[in-house]
Amino acid sequence: MHLTRLARGLGILAAVTVAGCKSLDIKNPNAPDARRALSDPAALEAVAAGSMRTWMNTWEGKDGNGPTDVLCTMANSCTASWNNDNMRHYSDITGTSSDCPARCEWGNDPSNVTRGSIETYWYGYYSALSSANDVLKAIRQNHLVITDAATTKRTETVAQLMQAASMADLAINYDKGYIAFDSTNLTTLVYSDRKKMRDAALAKFDATIALANANVFTTPAGWTNGTSYSNTQIARIANTMAARLLAYWARSAAENAQVDWARVISYASKGMSTGGAFDFIFTGDGGTAFYPDELIWFDDMTSGRVHTRIAHMMDPATQKDPFDSVGGGSPPPHSLDKRLGDGTFGNADTQANNGTIPKDAGAGTDFAWSSQNVMRPSRGMYHQSNIAFTRWDCDGLDDGNSIGYGYCPFPVMMASQNDLIWAEGLIRTGGDLNLAATLINNSRVKRGGLAPATAADGVAGLTTKLIYEQEVELFALGATSYYNNRRYDSLYLGTPAEMPVPAKELGVFGQPLYTWGGAANPRQSPTPP
Repeated sequence: MHLTRLARGLGILAAVTVAGCKSLDIKNPNAPDARRALSDPAALEAVAAGSMRTWMNTWEGKDGNGPTDVLCTMANSCTASWNNDNMRHYSDITGTSSDCPARCEWGNDPSNVTRGSIETYWYGYYSALSSANDVLKAIRQNHLVITDAATTKRTETVAQLMQAASMADLAINYDKGYIAFDSTNLTTLVYSDRKKMRDAALAKFDATIALANANVFTTPAGWTNGTSYSNTQIARIANTMAARLLAYWARSAAENAQVDWARVISYASKGMSTGGAFDFIFTGDGGTAFYPDELIWFDDMTSGRVHTRIAHMMDPATQKDPFDSVGGGSPPPHSLDKRLGDGTFGNADTQANNGTIPKDAGAGTDFAWSSQNVMRPSRGMYHQSNIAFTRWDCDGLDDGNSIGYGYCPFPVMMASQNDLIWAEGLIRTGGDLNLAATLINNSRVKRGGLAPATAADGVAGLTTKLIYEQEVELFALGATSYYNNRRYDSLYLGTPAEMPVPAKELGVFGQPLYTWGGAANPRQSPTPP
């Protein structure tokens, strides 16, 4: 049987095992002719755009088993008592879950209904990688030209960026996986450990940066449903992604101490907060193709809330941790942080629907207070605060046109994220603390209105202010809060620090099932040599 490509939505090696099996070598009359489609320049460009969309939707957890929501709740940053996407199951620490007394291990078993939370990233990122590989094969091996040389280079650069981004997120989340690029012989694939996957992704980021800087182009706005990016911006996105990979890859404080922070600084100093800061933005279309699942849950105050840990961090005087179920929660805030402010939000109609106080001059830019207690007490009501996340609600009303309904522009990476990674590198390497303070203040002062960080704060003081910004400024930015708390050893006891290869993939070869986390398993694999 002739293997032409990675299988989308199926196990990677499952596609390889059928090589030579005549009984399985059948045509699917409902599938497009891949060879013909990948020789069509217009179709190939659409595949490149689709790889970017698939990567973004996987990052956000679009398929209904989204681990992004789960990871944010496991970090005690987001909170929801509903079990959509298995959030309640995996974030429980009270024993109210029917499956485990505290934090659960990943349910890596074909019979476990929660297994989807570790399948989504695996199949989603490998699907994006497969599409990117198809594009690069057509261009590099079949010498396909898409309109002209410049357009071809644009498509090639974006496809290579998605190769790197997909492999990076697999390395950040899984203990091992397959390194499969456009030049890989799929019949010889074996598992590589997470460190080798990380390094393979870094090499692809380096190649993407070089390719983007060597060619002049602008991506079509339709590729992100609203925003175009120049070649120099693509290079800076790749630099930030590489810095993010190095920093967020660590599973523990011990691994975090071993990060090559000098290399992190090198990437971040050429990232998205340099040369004219910008965010990497997509725009939701209501759930058809561009679906910000995490923000649909947590930028909607009727379904998700800020965890009391974060609310108390922003205003310790008024916001209680844990939730005061007897007293009905916490009163409206009076936070010095302008992102929360006095918690007012929306108009009179919003107040009636969501328990808010109509917006006044002290309203926060990112968060709002609600009198409504939306969590079920039997499911861990103590998690919730009275604070909702509203930053990406583009009309400020939490109504049918808002991010909670799948609309509005939203980021997958931010300039401030680059600043904070850069600042951490400087702090950890004994670098320029004045610059580190400036980078922290780009969000702390300019957005939060808080007292500035200074070099006089020293390493300890700057680290405290850095962590505050990581929690507040980057709230609900994918699984960022989980990755940061993981590498600080701040996750609740029993929380798994990485994902295993999904049971469905292991089952193809009769490999034993295994998992991480919970009371009976290690939180992670050993650090690869």
